[in-house]
Amino acid sequence: MWRPVLVVAVVALAGCTGLLASGDTATSRKAVTPAPVPETTEPAVDLPYADGNVDLDRILDRHAAVLADRNFHRHVEREGPQNTHDVWVDREGGVVRVRQTFGPLNEGVVVADGVEYRNVRDDPDTDYVRAESDGRVPYVSSLSGASVIRGILTAEGYDRLGTVRRGGRTLAVVGSNDTDIPISGADPDQTVAVRSRLYVDRQGVVRYVDHWERRSDGSTMVFVMSVRTGIVRVPVPWWADDVGIYEESVSGSM
Repeated sequence: MWRPVLVVAVVALAGCTGLLASGDTATSRKAVTPAPVPETTEPAVDLPYADGNVDLDRILDRHAAVLADRNFHRHVEREGPQNTHDVWVDREGGVVRVRQTFGPLNEGVVVADGVEYRNVRDDPDTDYVRAESDGRVPYVSSLSGASVIRGILTAEGYDRLGTVRRGGRTLAVVGSNDTDIPISGADPDQTVAVRSRLYVDRQGVVRYVDHWERRSDGSTMVFVMSVRTGIVRVPVPWWADDVGIYEESVSGSM
């Protein structure tokens, strides 16, 4: 007893006219033309100049002014991830948090509604101490980091080096490769060689800083900073969980 076995073989050959449907010919098929992709003509990132060079002071002034009414997170690393500094700012909620680490040591403060909460490292029975805020935020000279950047950038003659795309943004690259820079207030024989880069967006925010320098005594210093805007709220640290910093806003939204 046998059963018929039907074997179907399908062979796809690109460009083979023998496989065209009835009535089609190779010449009658129209080539598919890709739709034109519209060119994005994004405006250039404007930078201030003075004496033929990029004006860093005005760049940093604008950076601080833009962040004065923005929510943001600023992260700084000096000499690598064992020495970090973080600043979170929630303008709407009126909450600021600073965290700094030195190897295994961690210090932090949260300022909310005119009250300063600072964590305690040396007392196992106390997570934080509370005090009225005087308006200043501990551990930082400025929330935006503008004053810190000013103190780091010792080189002169910063130039615009080009434009890049990072994080979906167009950024102007400002940089300097400088040598034999005298160190103010130090040994007159001490100088610094610098490789420094700043990345500035159209709104004036310095999104990234990548700075390296080497002194003539052989020591080096690395400073890296990034700024992320648009955060919703400040992450509350574990030691301030029972403060209820966002408790009112959370209960009001339910």
